[in-house]
Parts: sequence; C-alpha cells; structure tokens
Amino acid sequence: MIDRLVEAAVRNRLLVVLALIAGIVASALALPRLKLDAFPDVTNVQVVVNTEAPGLAATEVEQLISFPVEAVMYALPNVAEVRSISKTGLSIVSVVFDEGTDLYFARQLVFERLEQAKDKIPPGVGTPQMGPNSSGLGQVFQYLLRTDDPSRFDPMTMRGLNDWLVKLLLMPVDGVTDVLSFGGEVRQFQVLVDPQRLLSYGLRVQDLAAAIEANNRNAGGWYLDRGPEQLTIRGVGWVRPGEEGLRDIANIPLKDAEGIPVQVRNVAEVAFGPEIRQGAVTVHAEEIDGRGAFHRGGPPPHPEMRQSA
Repeated sequence: MIDRLVEAAVRNRLLVVLALIAGIVASALALPRLKLDAFPDVTNVQVVVNTEAPGLAATEVEQLISFPVEAVMYALPNVAEVRSISKTGLSIVSVVFDEGTDLYFARQLVFERLEQAKDKIPPGVGTPQMGPNSSGLGQVFQYLLRTDDPSRFDPMTMRGLNDWLVKLLLMPVDGVTDVLSFGGEVRQFQVLVDPQRLLSYGLRVQDLAAAIEANNRNAGGWYLDRGPEQLTIRGVGWVRPGEEGLRDIANIPLKDAEGIPVQVRNVAEVAFGPEIRQGAVTVHAEEIDGRGAFHRGGPPPHPEMRQSA
C-alpha cells in the first residue's frame, strides 16, 4: 500500500506540490481562529450561592443560612458535592455537579431551589443569591487606576470612577462576565450619632434609621387636567447626590419637641465617609470557638471567595 502511494506521488509530482501549497494556505487561514488555552480550565461544574448577613457571627451564619441552603441543594439531580464556608457576615455555598452537566441547566436548578431556601431563612437575616457565571480560572485581566493629582483624586474618588465609569465600560465587552473591584474607599452617606443628644430627645437609633429610610422616597399624585393637557403630579423626596444630599439628610425631621421639630442635624453629624474595610483568612477547620470561620467540604473552589484587606 505504501509503495503504491509513493509511486503515485512520484508520477504526479505537480498534484502533490499543489496539495502541499493548498494545505499551507488553509493552515495559515485557520491558525488565527484556533481556540487554544495556554492553561486549560480544570474547574468542575459548580454553582456558588452567596449570602450577606451583616452583624452575624460565623456560628449564626452557619446555623441560620449555610445549613438551610445546603439542605435544599442536596436533593438536586447530578449533585456530586455540596460544601460551604461560613464567615462573619458572609455565607458561601458551592454546589458541585457531575462532570458533563450543562452549566446553565445546573444554574437553573439551583435558582429554583433558592426559592425554597429563602423560606427557611429567618426574615431580615439575608437573601441568598447566585454568584457570577465564571470559573476559578476566569480572572483574565487586572488593571490599576492611578492619578497624577492625589490631592484632587483621593482613594474614595478613584473607587467611584472605577465603579461608575470604568466598570460600566468594560461590562458590555464580549466574554466579560463580571468586573470585581478591590481597594480604594467606597463613598457612603454617614450619620454620626451623638448618643447623649439622642437620649436627651428621647430617641433611639432605630427611630433615626426609620426616619431616614421613610424620608428617602418619591410619591406619585396621579395627574391634573389643564385644558387638553394632563400634568403629572409627584412628590420628589429622594436624597440628592453630593453636598446637597448631606443637607437633605440633616434636615429630615425626627419628632416634635414642644412644637419645635427635631431634625437629624440636632442629634448627629452627617458627612461623607468610606465604607469600613475588612478582610478574612479562610481557616481549614470545623469550628474555632465561634469566632473564626467554618469551612467544610474541601478547599474553596474560587479565588473570589477569599477576601483580602
């Protein structure tokens, strides 16, 4: 057989040369379109459920959130493993499926079970949500924002530019699932309460929080006929951005004291401030005196599960 092929190639040398040229051209055209991974993704098929629970210790997060979410996920088909990490104020549950399971089908199953998990979690504790559709090796690019004028662009301003400008420009790019922000300072409207003044007016912190929440909303008033036109009536009560927002919050009334309104400015100072930054180290242990972290079921599958200060 080989002898015949060699003999045919010798007799048809022109056809062999033309076939070789055609193969080289076809390879050159196909090479830029090849989808090759320098480091292939070895992550298994998994769906991550994250739940924020501000104010809860690791023990409470495990009992009130992680365990109920895990309990409803075990009944899903093709589930190979369910593992969780419970930290102070944060619950992370990873549902691992058998190899070959369609990722979008797995996410649909988990989404349906989340409705049952929400009913098992006490009201006001936290709302479980699915993480982004990305693997542990999905981080492909890191960038850093710098400024030549630190006096004008402080860390709080740089973080705002990243979250509200740069991030929104990157999200529509094809193949980008999510953009995670690290560092900087997240701007907040902060109400710095004076406990002595608050007690002097017979108020509680809960009263202050409820008043601020109730006064940050708009109200609709239907419409008003004016000839052939209809004018929409609405009350604008949203807190404005910037320095005007600070004044809006400071002017919110809390109660009447002998006919004189008590405002937020009378019991607290309203100012811009950074969100409290915190970090955590994942400890591979069953329990650490209720103060550390619970970690069951193996190492964390995603780098984004780890928080760094």
